[in-house]
Amino acid sequence: MSIQSQHPHAELDRFPALVRGLIEEFGCEGIEAVIQRVLSAEEADFCWEGRIAEKRLGSFCESFEEGEEALQRVAVLGHFAGHYYVATCLVDARHRLRAMAAVGYFEGIESAESAFAAAG
Repeated sequence: MSIQSQHPHAELDRFPALVRGLIEEFGCEGIEAVIQRVLSAEEADFCWEGRIAEKRLGSFCESFEEGEEALQRVAVLGHFAGHYYVATCLVDARHRLRAMAAVGYFEGIESAESAFAAAG
C-alpha cells in the first residue's frame, strides 16, 4: 500500500478551477484544445498570479522612449497544473506584469526551489 501526500501548494493550484470554468462555458467536447488555447494565450498571467515566492532581479531597461516606464525583472516561483515553475517576469513601477521573459517547469519543489535560488 502506498500513501500519496499532496504538497500544500497543490491547494493553491488554479488549474482545476480553470478547467471547470471552461467546461461550464464550452462543454466537454474539444475541451483539451480549448484549455491549450487559453493556457497559451494567458500563460504569463497564470504564472504571475499563481506565484508563491518572488525576488527582484534588477532593471530590465530604462524607458525606451520618453514617457515610458522603466521595467524591472522579477523571478517568481509558483505551482500550476500540477507542476512547479520558475519564471522571469517584467513588471512596471506599480509591480504590474508587462511580459514574461522565460519560464521553466519542474516536477518537484526541490528542483524548482534550486532554479529559483539560481535565478538572476
